[in-house]
Amino acid sequence: MKYYETEDTAPQQQSIVAEMLAPYHSYFKSPVNKLSVIKGGLSSKSLSDLLEISGSTRFDLAKNLDLTEPTLRKHLSAPKELSTSLSEHVLFLLELYDKGLDTFGSIQEFKKWLPEYNIGIGAKPNDLLDSITGINIVMNELHRIDHGILA
Repeated sequence: MKYYETEDTAPQQQSIVAEMLAPYHSYFKSPVNKLSVIKGGLSSKSLSDLLEISGSTRFDLAKNLDLTEPTLRKHLSAPKELSTSLSEHVLFLLELYDKGLDTFGSIQEFKKWLPEYNIGIGAKPNDLLDSITGINIVMNELHRIDHGILA
């Protein structure tokens, strides 16, 4: 399922993204559930979901996940559980996109914000998505935006 961004399809895109994120919400809300699924391994479908939600290329997603593109492709084609570290990274990215959708009200607006330099974090948010610490920094900035603390 691939969607293309136009103003006419924005509400439909929001619905598609929300539906794709819905199965992960129980993990976002409970650290115990999150840890359990991380240790058990997310399914490889989570990579497909992340690829679709983020709109990233396979190359860019592989770079963020510290994988080669062929390795990512292998994960995408094989229906098996991901490693603990890969599961954690993917789940944190999915949670970030969920929060971005919530903060900006539009996945398109969040995606526009990610590559822009952000004075609050002293970097482009996109440049921080290759580590859990970086994702947490971006997540904290989204919380600051929610509360009107912009600098």
